[in-house]
Amino acid sequence: MKKVISILLILTMIISFAACGNSADNNVETSNKSNEEEKVIRVATSGDYLGFTVYDEKSQEWSGFEIDMWNEIAKRIGYKLEFVQEDVATSFGDLDNNRVDTVAKQISITSARKEKYDFTTPYFFSPYALLISSDNTEINRWSDMEGKTIGLADGSAMNEFVEALDPDNKVNKKTYESFATIPAEVVMQRVDAMPYAYLLLPYLLEKNPDWELKCVDIENPIYTEVNAYPFARTKRGQELRQLVDGALNAMLEDGTHKELCMKWFSYDVMETEAAKEYYK
Repeated sequence: MKKVISILLILTMIISFAACGNSADNNVETSNKSNEEEKVIRVATSGDYLGFTVYDEKSQEWSGFEIDMWNEIAKRIGYKLEFVQEDVATSFGDLDNNRVDTVAKQISITSARKEKYDFTTPYFFSPYALLISSDNTEINRWSDMEGKTIGLADGSAMNEFVEALDPDNKVNKKTYESFATIPAEVVMQRVDAMPYAYLLLPYLLEKNPDWELKCVDIENPIYTEVNAYPFARTKRGQELRQLVDGALNAMLEDGTHKELCMKWFSYDVMETEAAKEYYK
């Protein structure tokens, strides 16, 4: 009887040690998998913003200034890059819930966003003007917008800027889910105008040669966006922001940023008056 009990005890010990070994192996495997996952940076971007972020459904390829910027940043910080295609409003929701790490679509630093996110060094400066139909003779400057309708994109910084421009709510606002749909609404005269980065107007007209649109009073922008990449105030967010900021500053210093500006816009954004004013 004693021999049977001894044998059973030995078998129990062997099974226990084997289970511990498997558990340890599983923990190591899980840890390695977790580390691999952490080496991927997830960048939300719309894929519908000419010049900056464009996704071609047929070729399934990304292109644009933001895309080139992030390919270079990811390479420099040693992370794999994953683009997540979604609109700005959804992007910030996913940023809040840790489903993406940052957002890339000419994202503006605003007072409201600064209360919630930490931003990298600014990498772009965008003056905005009113985009209107070419045959519109009633709107020549912002003051002409009283009683008119302006198209705005849900989740976009333009809402905050326009609210500041129109404290007495004299301008009618019509909000759209996607920024990319609003120019067509101006063409169809469903809205009178929309804020537009006028330096990008040639891209828009090249893609849509039948559209008769113009920007007015470009000498006096209605506002200028200061663009940077937002990160959540989490441990991962802060670590990634520091890494990205280091790469971004190096790109500004070594001329890589300038090369990409020249490639996509034929000018160095850091030499514009808006940039000089910001950094003086």
